[in-house]
Amino acid sequence: MERLTSVVTEEAELIALARRGDREAFGRLYERHCVRVFRHAYFLTSDAALAEDLTAQTFLKALEAIPRFENRGIPFVAWLLRITVNLAINYRKAQKNGHHSQLPESLEDDDTLGSPEGSAALKSEGEHVWEKVKHLPFDQRQVIVMRFLDDLPYTTVAQVMGKSVGAVRVIQFRALANLRSMLRDEDLAAAYTHARAG
Repeated sequence: MERLTSVVTEEAELIALARRGDREAFGRLYERHCVRVFRHAYFLTSDAALAEDLTAQTFLKALEAIPRFENRGIPFVAWLLRITVNLAINYRKAQKNGHHSQLPESLEDDDTLGSPEGSAALKSEGEHVWEKVKHLPFDQRQVIVMRFLDDLPYTTVAQVMGKSVGAVRVIQFRALANLRSMLRDEDLAAAYTHARAG
């Protein structure tokens, strides 16, 4: 508990320094959170190059906005992820207006899904589920990624998305119901195919 308190205190000090224009302090915040921001951007876009761009843009916008950052009980990383999500949404809108190439709406399989120590069957099953996640609506995919990949609590997810905790729970419920339905339909189709072949 002491370690967690000291990490939170250290981050608060870095934020305070960064707000006063200390670039080194902001650099330390970048080092602390860039992997999580990149991973989140990647799972929202399925495009590593685009995720790198969104990560860079996120921290550029954060650098510009940090003098106005106020600690209202929202974790700093949640503030960063909200910037990332807004950038991804803006990028998608630009795609629909024909300004850039199409933004992929899927989540790619990633080597981090499933541990090397896990069984091959479990890894394959986990990857199969993530393959289905790519077909969820954007808000449902976002909740699944933040809850089960980033391991963020409902309160933080709600803050990132600008929704209530109740709304996030409903979105998660719908996402999981959709996943179950997709997997069940697939199992039924496979059983039907197997029965016809037999």
